Amino acid sequence: MRMREQSKMTTTPFSLLLSLPDEHLPNVLSYLTLKDALHMRLVCAQLREIIFESTHHLWMDVDSEEEESTSFDGRDTTSMSARQMRHLLATFSKLRSLRLFGLELTYQSLVQGRNGAAANPRYICNLLQEAECAQHLECLELLAVSSSHTVSGEWGAAAPPSYSMHTDMELEQLRKLTVEGYFTHREHPLVHSLLRASHQITHLNITGCIHFNDYDLEEAIMKPLVGTLTHLNLSESLIQHPTIHSTILETLTLQRCVGLYALDPESFCPSLDALDVSSCPLFNGEGMLDVESGLANICPRLRTLNLSNCRELTFIRIKTLIPKKSEFNAGDAGQKVSAAPSLDISDSMVSSRLEYIDLSKCVNLSNASISCPLKIINLRECFQLKVLSISAPDLEVLDLSCLPLMLVSLYCRSLVHLNLAKCRELDSKHSIIKCESLKSVDLRGATYMTLEFFNNQSRK
Repeated sequence: MRMREQSKMTTTPFSLLLSLPDEHLPNVLSYLTLKDALHMRLVCAQLREIIFESTHHLWMDVDSEEEESTSFDGRDTTSMSARQMRHLLATFSKLRSLRLFGLELTYQSLVQGRNGAAANPRYICNLLQEAECAQHLECLELLAVSSSHTVSGEWGAAAPPSYSMHTDMELEQLRKLTVEGYFTHREHPLVHSLLRASHQITHLNITGCIHFNDYDLEEAIMKPLVGTLTHLNLSESLIQHPTIHSTILETLTLQRCVGLYALDPESFCPSLDALDVSSCPLFNGEGMLDVESGLANICPRLRTLNLSNCRELTFIRIKTLIPKKSEFNAGDAGQKVSAAPSLDISDSMVSSRLEYIDLSKCVNLSNASISCPLKIINLRECFQLKVLSISAPDLEVLDLSCLPLMLVSLYCRSLVHLNLAKCRELDSKHSIIKCESLKSVDLRGATYMTLEFFNNQSRK
């Protein structure tokens, strides 16, 4: 009987977990969420010791913790209070990654509310500075940060901050910093204090700083982090006309920056691979965006461009790849340009890497001229698009369904599938489709387009 009971005990999940080598078990337990880690510590003394003394990653999982999270004293809460944060930092001394959800900021006192439900940015910074894990922390994520008190006064776009509420602290190993929420304080003391804590940050995500402006971008981010920063996200900020000089920046995200209308022409980011300016105005007074003279000079190696939901955009010209003259008949080319004036054909070839463009939900876009080595383009819900010209030798699939197109010029030698369903205003007399590899075309609801037109185009 004893042998049977012993065999049953050795097959339990926890006994299997404890049978792992000592060097691997802490790493496995490090990827538990905060809620799971606090529950796991109750299993046995050995797991409690490992969790509290060897945990390297501690995450408050947003999906599960948003509805119900467990605190150190067993109560259920929906946010991280100052008291809980102090206890957490004191308990977990070897942390390298920390994700907290639901911090509430106050600017009237150090702590406010029951159990310190709201904390002053200076108090939070002091907790991080005094914690034993400060010397090991590499990744810090503060999600769903809110303010309990709105600071009166407006912050001018050109006015320099006083930084009167900022705190000097050191997080020498910090590489990744994420602060997301809604910040009403015009100086953002928590954000600026964290930025000043480390000059080695490579991934920076600051979302919801509604007063964070061009001056803050240059002074607090680009100058101290120009040699390390590779990924930058400043969504929902007051950025208007940023000047960015960086040879190593790879991704730039400026979503929902309602004041953003252009990047400074003096900016230069030769390594920038992805640019996301979705839901931004991006117009120069006439609703035009000229990528040929703007972005091509600022970021010559751009691969991904997201312009979705730019509702002020009416005309866009992307001209980074011009087809060679030998690909088309010279005489026909001249006639085709007159039929589709938005297409520009030249003898020159300009190198580019732009492969993905998202123009979805640009509801006022009426004219688009695109000439680059595209592989994917998204034009869904462009309800005003009338004229479209695309020259993309690597594009294989193109969906233009349900668009009010009237003039179309396509020079896509690799295009295999073309969807023109419900393009009720598109007429074959005003269309030029030069696609040598085309195999399938969807013409359902396209009243004035026929298969005979495509057959004639393929013979030319």
